[in-house]
Amino acid sequence: LADALRTTAVELLAAADPACSVDVVRADATEPDFARTVRSLVRGHHQLHASEFTGDHDAGREFQHRNDELMYVADGAVEVEAEGRAYRLGRGDTLYLTGGVRHRWRATVPDTRVIVVAVAEHIEAVQDRPR
Repeated sequence: LADALRTTAVELLAAADPACSVDVVRADATEPDFARTVRSLVRGHHQLHASEFTGDHDAGREFQHRNDELMYVADGAVEVEAEGRAYRLGRGDTLYLTGGVRHRWRATVPDTRVIVVAVAEHIEAVQDRPR
């Protein structure tokens, strides 16, 4: 269907979402994505994606997202390596990363909670920069 309309499946799904919506995600009503560590804070297909990470995190996994993201430390502490620099973040600290920044992070305190809010990958928020 997407091919016939000269579009993509992602764009079709985005068009199907109501232009204006309100959705509450209750803490006790959602199932974690990975049994113990990740909980999606936004349901459906939207321009923003948000997740809550609790506890330990795979520090060896490197991320590089197309669009901007914000990390907020709700509890505990983390170490973030971004583009070769190390950052230590504590409760209440935020780290803003523009699209294309290579980064990895790890919790340094048990029961750390980190909220990550990012512009969804299907959104062309900025022109691709040369890397």
